[in-house]
Amino acid sequence: MKKGSRRRCRVNGLRFATIVVALLTIGTSLLVSLAYLPSSSAAADVKIALIVPLSGRYARQGQLKKMGAEMAIDEINASGGVKALGGANIALVTADAGDTVEKAVSAAQRVLTREKVVAGIGAWLSSFTLGITEVSERLHIPWVTLSYADPITERGYRYVFQSSPVAGIQATRALDLVVDLAKANGRTLKTAALVGDTTATSVAFLRPLKDKLLPAKGISVVVDESWSPPLADATPIAQKLRSAKPDIVFYGGINFPDSALFLQKVKEFGLAMPIVGVGAQMVSPEFLDVVGKDLVNNVMAAVASHPIRGQEALIEKFKKRTGEKFMTQDPLSTYANVWIIKEALERARSADPTAVRDALAALDLTSGPAASSLAPGRIRFDERGRRVGATPIIAQWQGGEPVTVFPAELATHKPAWPWH
Repeated sequence: MKKGSRRRCRVNGLRFATIVVALLTIGTSLLVSLAYLPSSSAAADVKIALIVPLSGRYARQGQLKKMGAEMAIDEINASGGVKALGGANIALVTADAGDTVEKAVSAAQRVLTREKVVAGIGAWLSSFTLGITEVSERLHIPWVTLSYADPITERGYRYVFQSSPVAGIQATRALDLVVDLAKANGRTLKTAALVGDTTATSVAFLRPLKDKLLPAKGISVVVDESWSPPLADATPIAQKLRSAKPDIVFYGGINFPDSALFLQKVKEFGLAMPIVGVGAQMVSPEFLDVVGKDLVNNVMAAVASHPIRGQEALIEKFKKRTGEKFMTQDPLSTYANVWIIKEALERARSADPTAVRDALAALDLTSGPAASSLAPGRIRFDERGRRVGATPIIAQWQGGEPVTVFPAELATHKPAWPWH
């Protein structure tokens, strides 16, 4: 090799060595810097979708559901997040279901295709949930809902989980309670009125009463009235109730404005008959302001969840956090449903929706926030996705507050039968 060539090789070699040393130095510095980054940066947020009405006539219930979900998420993140995923925080992705099925489905398509979510909760109204879960099932995203309608878990879907007792069961329990309560007060129920809208929950509650439950107890239906929301005028319904004088009214108006209008008309016509409704809108604090304490007192409602004996600390925490007068079904259920998904994430040790779905299907919880939030204190789903043993709660307005009166072992108050 020539002398010049040897000199160029030494120079090139030195340059190469210098470059290698520089790269090693940069790499070492980078590793040191990474070592000092907060450990939480290694765990990406886990997203849960919440699709509920935040505008329109159902907005109040959607807002309450959001409060419950946010409370659960704050508790989970403050206590270390999802430990099986390196302490990952849970983040809520919220979408407005609006006031029609079409808007709810559009919100689901938008959120579930654009956001990387592990599961979803919502959508309060059963008609909305039926549409939304068609989207979530197609995308293989597990969905946990409090919606009541029986068909939600009668379609053979694998990714849908119903944490509430279905409407048919709620109707059965509500009827049993009022029949027994009437007998205990020297009354026999002979006639009933069925009044409600055409939404899925109302139909699922009132239809079994009409078709089999009332006839089986020898109770005749003397008024059967329905409407497509919103209710324009409750006067014709009140007139029929005044004429027929039923011993009891089973009511299925699912939004608050319709229910307030109905109760106002009941008051205007001076009707004094027991009213048993379905859904948390019947125990909304707003009724006190709209229709007054005297009218709303003694109205009953069959709901999926309501504060029960032993939940005093949870209820006080919610009231202090939100300024709400009561904690009713809507925030209580989404609070529980977020915790249910969190427990599934821990067991799945994965943020893959299919793995989370399989973990949900295998859950059997008898302790912790999820189990203690929903009666009777156990979270386990059957092959259809229905929560095993889910117990309907009957709440009744007493003294200006909706209190739990059934089942007796969970009740905070005894049911009242004041009608004469």
